[in-house]
Amino acid sequence: MVFTFDSSSLEDYLNDRNLISSFLVSSAVVFLYDWIDMLPEEIEFVWTSNLLRPFNVLYMIQRYMPFIDTIGILFVVSFEQPLDAGVCQVLYNISGWMYVIGIALTEVILTMRTWALWGKGSKLSITLPIFFTCCFVPIFYVFNLFLQTQTFEPSPFPNDLGCIFLGGKPTLFVCWIILLAYEAVILALMLMCYYQSGRWFALSRTVYKEGFTFYIITFLWSIINITVILLLPHDLENLLSSYQRIMHNVLTSRAVLHMRKQSTKSTLAKPGLSVFVNHEQFVSEDIPLRNFGSLNSNAES
Repeated sequence: MVFTFDSSSLEDYLNDRNLISSFLVSSAVVFLYDWIDMLPEEIEFVWTSNLLRPFNVLYMIQRYMPFIDTIGILFVVSFEQPLDAGVCQVLYNISGWMYVIGIALTEVILTMRTWALWGKGSKLSITLPIFFTCCFVPIFYVFNLFLQTQTFEPSPFPNDLGCIFLGGKPTLFVCWIILLAYEAVILALMLMCYYQSGRWFALSRTVYKEGFTFYIITFLWSIINITVILLLPHDLENLLSSYQRIMHNVLTSRAVLHMRKQSTKSTLAKPGLSVFVNHEQFVSEDIPLRNFGSLNSNAES
């Protein structure tokens, strides 16, 4: 099939594609700035510890995936000379799956912290993995259906960049709705724990502050993303996807690094108090984080 434009539709399409490219570039800039800004702390609290620990491996994978799925593949699709439609489809699918998997990994990290806040109880040890599976299996399924309906054509212009994206079924908003529901439940669990936990000190304040910040920002981004998909033209349905993916990465990475930094300060300030966040798990094996306030009070007395 040869794709043709009339003059008005061509102008609208090119404007929309330029807008998407601008958001892509700005999201990549945000990621690079955050990576450079946080690199010293990452070296201190992740690289110099045992990188083969499961949590460190998980952190490093989710942290560095945007170098491929945002700065690499999508730049090729958006800024290279005309590509074959099949090549565009493959690159788009790879990038899309890396987006979804990257977001899922950030949710695993933040869900582990919520589990830790509740003292690693047996109920949540069972229900949280089940809840995660019940949310992300449908997300993966719907996203796969979305990718299967996307179609591309080579650009009709010999000096044009990338591919012509023809679109497909507008089902992507379903993924963001499910993600919105998942994050709402995790945020509710954090709020419940917050109001039940008693006294605070620096580490617990850092944990809750970073957690609330993450879920409030990503919650708002999901709402905005859903609105964009439902109200704007179909070729703009990915307008904010790169930003939402980068926000998950940036906020999760900052939360982990800030918590480890505060953990080190707390341990040095009170060497007799063996309650701290270690480098592989969010809380110590013996004492739940939700009890930190009362333990800190006992230590001071």
